[in-house]
Amino acid sequence: MVRNLILGTFAAIAAFWSYQFFDSKTMHRRELEQRDAQIASLETDVQRSLEEIARNEAEIERQAAVIDRLELARQLLRLDHRVATIEVLRQGPAEDGSGQTETEILFTELDDVGDPIAEGEPITIKGTRLYLDGLVIKFEDDYVEQGDHLRGTSVCLFERLFSDAVAPENGVPIDSKYRHPLPFRGDDLPDPLYGALFERIWDYANDPEAAAALGVRAISGEAPSIEARPGKTYRVELRQSGGMTIRAD
Repeated sequence: MVRNLILGTFAAIAAFWSYQFFDSKTMHRRELEQRDAQIASLETDVQRSLEEIARNEAEIERQAAVIDRLELARQLLRLDHRVATIEVLRQGPAEDGSGQTETEILFTELDDVGDPIAEGEPITIKGTRLYLDGLVIKFEDDYVEQGDHLRGTSVCLFERLFSDAVAPENGVPIDSKYRHPLPFRGDDLPDPLYGALFERIWDYANDPEAAAALGVRAISGEAPSIEARPGKTYRVELRQSGGMTIRAD
């Protein structure tokens, strides 16, 4: 009987430690499984975060490209280029003895890189406030923004110079030699587009649909002015998307 009691006690002890070992092993396996699940979840979260970062970076790059394109378009729309210079050679009493003041200038038309097209045209006119009369064709902003070869800038044709003492109809004609802003494909001849526009300029000015078909936004006459001073040189500028201005050098 004692022997059975001892054997039973040993069996109970063995069963207890076996259970403890099994329970510990089970808990350890569960902890490993939970850790593996947590690692997998973290890896998924990290992958999603990386994908989100990549999407954000792509969107930032896209927005930056849009901003760069808009900034370039804005700069093009505001860009001015010189189309002529007015150099005041003399200013004083008129030589005809009328007692009026007359101004003698040298008008020089420039090409698209700012070089003289030909020798300057000397003009003497009574008065001190000079008006430069010309025809300006403005193209749609989309063409300007894109730097279109033919319509990427406004174009002008100088017609005459008048003053505060000489009415426009009595102004001095200007022999405008340059009707286009860029040579066509390296050629020195004006593109037919400009020839057609200037030959029928007032027809197009009064027919918006026909003008729009050629990409024209507006056609108008302009006559900016400047109070000429002796010894000064003025530059005539044409805004890429706008009209003429006269500024002192």
